[in-house]
Amino acid sequence: MTYYFDKVVLLYQGEQCYFGSTKKAKDFFVRMGFECPERQTVPDFLTSLTSPSERVIRAGFESRVPQTPAEFAAAWRASEEYAQLHQDLQKYDERFPIGGESLEAFQASRRAQQSKHM
Repeated sequence: MTYYFDKVVLLYQGEQCYFGSTKKAKDFFVRMGFECPERQTVPDFLTSLTSPSERVIRAGFESRVPQTPAEFAAAWRASEEYAQLHQDLQKYDERFPIGGESLEAFQASRRAQQSKHM
């Protein structure tokens, strides 16, 4: 399978239900108790989760899977994937703080480029 995007966000009536790797999104929801029917693409599977008439629940998970947008969002926020996302964001912010050395280097580079064109 070819992936053109490395991240995907799933929103359900304004609630964030997933944000992360396109390669891990399907497994996240399958482990939760949903089924991706044969021949259904991952994007179609993900969007079907936001429609009660389209999503398929695996046998034995009927009373355990989220049903409402708020329940999907709560399940996402309680997940290991969500915790890992926040750890990754914290590491990124530490490496590239707002107003840090990267910004100063960019601004210096920009000034140098602009002075060439004057």
